[in-house]
Amino acid sequence: MTNRAALLEATISSKEFELLDVIPAWTAAARGAQLATGAGVDEAMSCALNIRRRIETGAPPDIDLQDQNAAADVLHGVCRSLMQDCVASPQAALDGASSVWDLLAACRWEEDDLEERKELLCSLAFIAWRAARLIGLSREAQRWESRYKRLYLDSLQWDVTEGFWLSEGSRDTAAKETLARGSEGVFQALLYFEFEGGAAPQNAANGATALYYSLRLSKDEFAPDLRSFFLGETSRVVAGMLRVIGELQKAEQWFEVAETHFRDGADPRPHLARITFGRLALLNVLSRCEDVCRASPALDQTFGDLGMDEDRVKGRILWALSLKLLGRLREAIEVLEPILTSGSEIRPALYGWVLLQSGDIQQICGNYERALKDLAQAASLLRQGRQFTGLADVNVILSGLYRAQGKLGEALALIETSRQDHERLGMKWSEAYTRMLVAETYLSMGRPRDAEREIRAALPVLEDAGTIPDALAGINLLREAVRCRKLDQPTLGVIRERVRPKKQ
Repeated sequence: MTNRAALLEATISSKEFELLDVIPAWTAAARGAQLATGAGVDEAMSCALNIRRRIETGAPPDIDLQDQNAAADVLHGVCRSLMQDCVASPQAALDGASSVWDLLAACRWEEDDLEERKELLCSLAFIAWRAARLIGLSREAQRWESRYKRLYLDSLQWDVTEGFWLSEGSRDTAAKETLARGSEGVFQALLYFEFEGGAAPQNAANGATALYYSLRLSKDEFAPDLRSFFLGETSRVVAGMLRVIGELQKAEQWFEVAETHFRDGADPRPHLARITFGRLALLNVLSRCEDVCRASPALDQTFGDLGMDEDRVKGRILWALSLKLLGRLREAIEVLEPILTSGSEIRPALYGWVLLQSGDIQQICGNYERALKDLAQAASLLRQGRQFTGLADVNVILSGLYRAQGKLGEALALIETSRQDHERLGMKWSEAYTRMLVAETYLSMGRPRDAEREIRAALPVLEDAGTIPDALAGINLLREAVRCRKLDQPTLGVIRERVRPKKQ
């Protein structure tokens, strides 16, 4: 066993040892080892500046990247230097970060248990993203943002961010600790909220809200370009999560806040395109599917022009959903087809959402074998990616297939599972809608009293959140049917469609 491996085994566990108790073990493990202390700050910064000068003149950097201990300190110095010069010399920062990123990406560090190489690659990508935004190179900025996401989602840094926001402390404390980690720490928190929204939308909304107000109070904490982006992005994330849980009016208010911040900042076009997508998703919930379909081709083109590949996939999912709700199933399939055939290029969890829509369209068309195949794969990918909001929808769609085959007991079990998931996720409107499906199934089973119980539980939620005119009409019909004890399956089915939540 190497000395380094022995040191790694002598870990400190606060649950088992006090610090003083573990010192003898560390001392014994380190006896005779040549412990690298790394370069001093001045030495590291001097080497970093030398590397930058050589890159600017076209000469290869004078650094052995295979020597992790020596290279890491110098590369941290390079990142620090590039970040300091980002505003004054964004093109030089972009060129420098890009060149060093390429060199580091091409090498491997064998004993990198703490993922220092990945951390450095993330920092270089963050610098390149920021510099490209300052220059106005939207497509280049999106390319670096995409690289950052791929690295960050599978890193120890994700675990650190999650630790801040899942700790027992208050969200305000987590927000302050996030700000203390600097600009990249805030950037990582925003990515965390965005991706965790599918697992816990209410928690993501609450966390992003706390971070937004902490940013507002820290007026001089970040440079103007970063501050406007952080405020805009936290607002956009809050709006998106509020839409998912059904708080539509608040969602639109936060979208307005986000738009104001983005317009005041650097390179607003990609971020305003995301705001447009969010607003189209709100229109979909409001049953304005024709408006969504009219605006979607232009947004799809914008996402394509800017190299916003993931956003383009999300836009096509929403577009296909609106076409499906309008009964234009062939068009919906045509919209999904290009991204269905490029599954290997799409992040697995996101591809799960694509398959979810495809499976639903196929079952509506009566293609049950294809529907089951798509939905089974969607469930697997969504579960692996912690997209629990989508997983709940899979169960609802599968229940429809069972009901079509007369397997009412199996259908009821799936719907009830979905209802419980919606309740746990804080999606009150979706939970109430799922109760309508439960009630409809009970009527099919000849259990009207159970159906009435479910509808009575759903009514207060539907009435409280029923801001959509079509839904309000459905709720009034439902209330009258319950009052007069005239519940029947056809009537309930018509009413259910009126209050159906539309989700991206």
